[in-house]
Amino acid sequence: MKSVFRKIRSKKKEDQANQNASSPSFSHGPAPPISNSQPSTQPALQPVLQQKRTSTIGSEPAQAHQPQPPQPRTKKFHITTSIPPNELSRLLQLPASDFEDDPRDLVKIELPICPVCYNFDPFKAPRDGGAGRPSWAKAEFNISDDIPVSKIKIEKAEELRNTANGGCLYCSMVVASLGAVHPDWETENTFIHIYLASGLPVIVRLDFGATSVVYLGREAMLELGVDIAEGQQMEFTIRVTDSDKEAIEIEIFRSAIPNDILTAGDVALSPLTQHMGYAEEIPSDSGSLECAKFIKENIDICIKHHKCGTGGPLPLLPDRIIWIAANNATGIQLIEPQSIRAPYITLSYCWGPVDANTYLTNAENVSSKREGMNYNDLPPLFQDVVYTARRLGIEYIWIDRLCIIQGANGDFSTQAPKMGEIYGNATLTIATASATTEFDKILTQRERPSYNLNMDVAGLGSLKTRFRRLPYELGTEANGGKYGKMSSRAWIWQERLLAARTIFFTPHAIKFECRHHSIWEGYNKGLTSSSWSNQLDNITHGSWMSLVEEFMRRDITRSSDRLPAMESVMKRIAKSTGWVPLWGLWANALVESLCWDSKMSDKSGIHECKMNPAYYAPTWSWASVDGPISYICAKPDSPVNERDPRTWEVECRSLNEASGLIKLAGRVIFVELQVTIETHEIDPERPASEQQKFWYNYVVKAPGEPQGLPMRQDVALKPQAFAMNGGNFTCAVRVPFGEPLPEKSWKAHCACLLVGASRLRTTVLLLGMSSRVNGAWERVGLIDGFNPSIFGSAQIQLIDIV
Repeated sequence: MKSVFRKIRSKKKEDQANQNASSPSFSHGPAPPISNSQPSTQPALQPVLQQKRTSTIGSEPAQAHQPQPPQPRTKKFHITTSIPPNELSRLLQLPASDFEDDPRDLVKIELPICPVCYNFDPFKAPRDGGAGRPSWAKAEFNISDDIPVSKIKIEKAEELRNTANGGCLYCSMVVASLGAVHPDWETENTFIHIYLASGLPVIVRLDFGATSVVYLGREAMLELGVDIAEGQQMEFTIRVTDSDKEAIEIEIFRSAIPNDILTAGDVALSPLTQHMGYAEEIPSDSGSLECAKFIKENIDICIKHHKCGTGGPLPLLPDRIIWIAANNATGIQLIEPQSIRAPYITLSYCWGPVDANTYLTNAENVSSKREGMNYNDLPPLFQDVVYTARRLGIEYIWIDRLCIIQGANGDFSTQAPKMGEIYGNATLTIATASATTEFDKILTQRERPSYNLNMDVAGLGSLKTRFRRLPYELGTEANGGKYGKMSSRAWIWQERLLAARTIFFTPHAIKFECRHHSIWEGYNKGLTSSSWSNQLDNITHGSWMSLVEEFMRRDITRSSDRLPAMESVMKRIAKSTGWVPLWGLWANALVESLCWDSKMSDKSGIHECKMNPAYYAPTWSWASVDGPISYICAKPDSPVNERDPRTWEVECRSLNEASGLIKLAGRVIFVELQVTIETHEIDPERPASEQQKFWYNYVVKAPGEPQGLPMRQDVALKPQAFAMNGGNFTCAVRVPFGEPLPEKSWKAHCACLLVGASRLRTTVLLLGMSSRVNGAWERVGLIDGFNPSIFGSAQIQLIDIV
């Protein structure tokens, strides 16, 4: 066969002029349908994908020089060859190993560029990133800066269907893939994004709802307090998604074809997917040998090549630990080692409800657990952890519920401060993202398969690709990712940041993360992502604010544990940076750290943050409230604000760490707070706990601001009269825990302290008088947006805040 191929090439060279005039040129009609989109016989994972369902608004500078869409393509593509059709068909079916020369020289395929999908070519599609923003691929993976990255927006799914029906090979791939995972998508109101990067799988995201784009020029942005260059526009993308339907994300990829079955046709057609990356199959069972091998290989690579663990290859065992290779009848026992070094595993998981039958260690049963524990008595989750540890050859595991004595006579108060060492020294932490309690297993069959996606190119063979659901939600890893119930727990936030190496058992794939990088099952070994847990090694005050935002989004059983749940993280940061912790803030960056605000609810008039049941922190600390907060007003300015930088206008003169009193010097004015309360109709079909009977609108009126500005109240507020200068002074104060909220509109006064200012806007704290400390003030809210001119005549004063 090699000699035949050489003869054909020789004849082609000799008669090239004639061949150009007479060689067959096959003009084919619309691309044929998918030959099969059935689950492969190989086991594969289909990851679940949860997407934010509420309306979101994002902004980015408009791109002035985006590539222009190509003209609408024809329904035909052209295949040119110097070989007679019958002979070509026969040659392409032969093994590629029979050819001495490159089979891609047998045929030339020309495809017009599709105006919708750009033939999955990131060199031709609209580029993503720029203007200070990383591209989607750079934010997601550790890739070179010179790799082309694109993002295609398809506002109406009808556009995609039309080009697929018109013969586009690549749009047909998208249509078939979406149809396999969600058959009715074409009949619903949807919009689509296609994410391209050379060498990476093609990612397709289907959202249910609608999207639109609004452009604002410099004049409109100045009214919002943002200065941009003359002629520049800001692009605001508004997405309204269906709250009942989660977005669908799939990835289309090439899989390596073994040499013994690789045909010349496979090679000849490969230019059609030359920019599409390869991926590997994901085992169908998370308890398989392949999964254990993935875990073991990545642990070994990290220990050998990285500097992630503080304890070294043989860390010092914690005060109390479970030995799963014990020399007793059960093979498992709780021990209290003394200066023993050995590899061990820690567990990061969500507790279920605690009752009299909960499997844990307390003062009454600790002696029996020292004697031994039966494997069959362990909850299913703990059994899977023991099984995994034994398969990895690790004899010790640490589970908080078993290794910390629980209850009133326990030792939680002495063990909790050691979390940094326990998780930081561990050889591996197992994070049980696919479990909600200790009664759920993590070693299970995975539900979703991957699919063959084969396109028959008439007369040439089958273009072989595959697709599957993405094993994680795109764009969420930078904020810690979405790992089920685990991502909602505050204690687990600390455990992940402290751990040297973590394996995430998700419903559809395993992820390995160390402080050097992270990597998912099913991808090429060289394709890694950044590590969320390595932020402590390169911490800045801006990144700390982002970590606090994530921490406060998470639930905690006891509000009093909020600061203890991050104590070990702050200790580690303090040790490496010299920063001084102060009630969840840092004393050396106190001023900007004061500028947190209670995160706005998706529904106006709803109080997102609540008061704690007791005093846990001074009011200037976010730890004084329970609920999500934002540091958007304090983080370093974005590139669009370079024309109007912010300066900090307040100075801390003294602070008392024990009492939480800080003395600030800054400009203060008094303003009026007007609170309008409206009755809200209760939805009988929704839980009462998710609804409020009244809606509250907080507006602050200041000199020179007759319209007023909306206030971001820390929690629900109320008016309270104080004696001041021989008279009564009505101030706004926080509504104490358990006290009913006001039901009628009211007015009160607040002190307004200027904290930060730019040329167009200010950031100010709203303060009410303190009923706990005479002469002091307490924080009640924040405003970002007052014109700096209202502080023009204000004098610098000293003010105490508690």
